[in-house]
Amino acid sequence: MDSRAVEDQLELLLRGGGIEVKEYDSPLDNVVPVMVRKTVCYIVAAVILNEQREVVMMQEAKQDCYGKWYLPAGRMEPKESIVEALKREVREETGLECEPYTLLSVEERGPRWIRFVFLAAATGWFLGIFYRGEADRIAINCVV
Repeated sequence: MDSRAVEDQLELLLRGGGIEVKEYDSPLDNVVPVMVRKTVCYIVAAVILNEQREVVMMQEAKQDCYGKWYLPAGRMEPKESIVEALKREVREETGLECEPYTLLSVEERGPRWIRFVFLAAATGWFLGIFYRGEADRIAINCVV
């Protein structure tokens, strides 16, 4: 596949579209359902694009990562769906209401945690952040 075709597919995905997958890297012979484990930390993160196609990022205030920029992210709570967790974390950390488009990636680091990264769209503001916002960030900004 040439680079223009890849760019066209990426543009389609960023607009919320989908692409047909015709080839697979590995066979799907032994498919088993995902099992939620109590000893694993499930993390959700959001790539949120604004109208100028910039990504919403947060600057951390926590001492161990002070000043570093991150995507809005956080832990899933017990009995919370993955989408509910994503919406809650984005609202708590940025003040944005959001709606996920698609799952971009799943990352597992050993047996301790699994991170789900979604492409999402901002759908509005949650004004309560100014009164009960978390003290673990310095700033929220959009970057190219």
